[in-house]
Amino acid sequence: MDVQFPFPFEPYEIQKKFMSELYSTIEKYNLGIFESPTGTGKSLSICCGALQWQKDSYKKYLESLQKEIADLKQKMSSIETTDNWLEEKFEEITIKRNLIALELKLATHKKRIDSFNEMKQRVKKKEKHDVKKAIDYKNKNTDDLEVDNKENGEDKEDVDLILEECEKGSESEDEGDETEENENNDTKIYISSRTHSQLSQFIGEIKRTVFKEDTRVVTLASRQHYCINSEVSRLKNVNLMNERCLDMQKSKNKSTSVDEDGKVLKKTKTKSCTSCPYYNHSNITRLKETMLVEMMDIEDFVKCGKTLKACPYYASRMALEDAEVVLVSHAGMVSAGARSGVSLKLHNNVLILDEAHGLTAALENAHSAPVSAKQLNAVKTFLKFYIDKYRARLSSKNLLTLNQMSFVVGKLVVIIKPKSTAEKQEDTTIMTLEDFVIKAEIDHMNLRPLVEFCRKTRLAPKLHGFSMRYSQQALEEESKRTVDKKSSFKDFLSNISKKKTEVIEKVKEEIKPAIQAPTETSAGSGLYAILDFLDRLCDRSENGRVLVQRGENGLLKYLLLNPAEHFSDIVKQCRSVILAGGTMEPISEFKELLKSDGKEVNVVKCGHVVPPDNVLGVCLSKGPSNVSLNFSYENRMSKELLKEVSSILRNVCSIVPGGVVCFLPSYSYEKIVYENLVANKVIETICKKKSVFREPKSAAEVDQVLNKFAAAIKSKEGNRNGALMLSVVGGKLSEGLNFSDDLGRCIIVIGMPYPNVKSPELQEKMNYLNRTNGSGSAYYENLCMKAVNQCIGRAVRHARDYACVLLVDDRYSRPHTMAALPSFVQKSLMSNCSFGPTVGGMAKFFAKHKNSS
Repeated sequence: MDVQFPFPFEPYEIQKKFMSELYSTIEKYNLGIFESPTGTGKSLSICCGALQWQKDSYKKYLESLQKEIADLKQKMSSIETTDNWLEEKFEEITIKRNLIALELKLATHKKRIDSFNEMKQRVKKKEKHDVKKAIDYKNKNTDDLEVDNKENGEDKEDVDLILEECEKGSESEDEGDETEENENNDTKIYISSRTHSQLSQFIGEIKRTVFKEDTRVVTLASRQHYCINSEVSRLKNVNLMNERCLDMQKSKNKSTSVDEDGKVLKKTKTKSCTSCPYYNHSNITRLKETMLVEMMDIEDFVKCGKTLKACPYYASRMALEDAEVVLVSHAGMVSAGARSGVSLKLHNNVLILDEAHGLTAALENAHSAPVSAKQLNAVKTFLKFYIDKYRARLSSKNLLTLNQMSFVVGKLVVIIKPKSTAEKQEDTTIMTLEDFVIKAEIDHMNLRPLVEFCRKTRLAPKLHGFSMRYSQQALEEESKRTVDKKSSFKDFLSNISKKKTEVIEKVKEEIKPAIQAPTETSAGSGLYAILDFLDRLCDRSENGRVLVQRGENGLLKYLLLNPAEHFSDIVKQCRSVILAGGTMEPISEFKELLKSDGKEVNVVKCGHVVPPDNVLGVCLSKGPSNVSLNFSYENRMSKELLKEVSSILRNVCSIVPGGVVCFLPSYSYEKIVYENLVANKVIETICKKKSVFREPKSAAEVDQVLNKFAAAIKSKEGNRNGALMLSVVGGKLSEGLNFSDDLGRCIIVIGMPYPNVKSPELQEKMNYLNRTNGSGSAYYENLCMKAVNQCIGRAVRHARDYACVLLVDDRYSRPHTMAALPSFVQKSLMSNCSFGPTVGGMAKFFAKHKNSS
């Protein structure tokens, strides 16, 4: 297909191939699996290929409208006069009707183009005004928004905590219109990636192209990312945030205490507390227009929202209709609930899933519904206390349903309790859904009405408010008052009083640990988790299982064995679905996800932009002491192998310039390797050549460590020639980060990071795959190699880059393992290598590139 793509520079052949194939796949309504190695400009190729198709498609549509209008006008003028005037008039009326409809469509599109141009002018004019107007609003106004639970005091009436009667047909404000028609041919392009930081990269790539001037881009995210109201954002749990936000909107509808700038003029006391000053239509509209014109990532959009005193969450939703490109995370895309929550419509639109190697895991996580023992106990305790406290004020219907819910929660608590108090070791079993409900003794319960009741009456936020309002001290006082009342009875009631006191003391003991639990395990957030879990039980899917983990850290978790059943709906709705990634093997896994009647799957594999001579791939089988290197779980702790690791790192750091990134199978093993380096004083030798850094477990510290790592490589003080980073496979540095040029001259992967084969979840998944298509062992192998390939992809980021990839384990030399490595590594890969020749080869490799640079 001869299409010119406006790349910001002369594209490589593989980039031309990628864009051309992407364009063709979308044009033909097909599905695609695109593999392009990390560092080959995949994101930029996606943007240019997809956006060029979108612009061309829209242009063709307008041209076809104009042609149809011209043809109808021609036909109108050429209507011949006949004796049958009735037929002649009918034809004229039909042509006029069609002509009016087409002209109206064309006028609508032209009006939208003019409207967007006017919006640009409006935003540019207001920019200077907004900068001058920006004052320290936070100190002045947001203090009024901090509504502490204590401020209200202990409302004797507790009206806001009492359940109201369910109203049939009442829908949440978050639920959007389900109509999926796309009559105006406004085909949107949805681009999805694993994290929001990866989505931000697409914003940067589009800004590099000619499309930045006339493409409307919106990034969708939850209230956890977009909410700027401290009263809501401090709740942390996204479900509680959603409920609190909706409460504040209802309050706003009843109140007129906010001016056009979002300033609280009067603090009114309503049933739902203070309304949100950022939920202001005029300000949200301005923020929406700014987003569509200026193309901002999440961080910039939130800052702009604070400046304009407008809600970024609702501004992004408002902008969705006018957007041409919509960026959304995998989690927001693969969950039907998340899609409906933001009214995201897929019908006849294009979906491109980047970093698609993690799609299966994203689908499984989105439908896993875990519930911890802490959550179950918190809900059980507070639900019981809630029922006891408000028994007289609840309707008989609500009281009955609450007791049924309490019964179900109690049964779930029982099933994860250890079989005996002496048993502390965790016991994990996996059951079918039918077996689970029978074992839990809830098979006679109709769970669907219970779940719907909890959602419609908004029990979770009420239970959360109840647990926050009534602290342990308040509960003790309540219990004491109850005891005092009982003490005045006659002797024949004394035994009853004692029993009541014992029950109260027992309730207090149950409440104590729940009260001290953090917000994440509060009764409200816990009930949301339970409702999600019960939702899965209601489906009774044959491909679903329930993991039951008994013990102190008990857990219930729904397992989805076949993610394809939930992805098929997405494939059916979309015009095209494109799965793109650096390594897409095994292709069969993704073909299974894309199964569709009538749509072909186009598989495109691109090479790397880097020449084969710029990559040195080595499968190291023997160490410096000629010891066979096999880092299986049973062997890896041996002193002999740890000594070999120390020698390998010492020698590699002495000959490799710049940065060395060493990936180890787990955090625990990384700690052991580091401690061994320190104990043997090898760390001192390495530090003479390179500064040593370790991957932090806290995500907040990653940037700081990376900056220090980069600074150490750049400084080259004294005899030091770079830095060593000890990292973890599957950790924070193994995906989404670039160790280009001197940051990653050598990538070392020690051992093969196979997941724990004894894991009940993994065993169940493998057994399921063996039963269906006999691919259980292949799936296990692929989990390991996907993780390895992600580590390898951190280096060699452009055509002039060069690096050595050192795979330390004799199992890497197996033919099927080498075949699973990235193609750009395979071209120069040496297998079954001993350490001596390897060090010599590495020295020559870096000497050659030092002289050529």
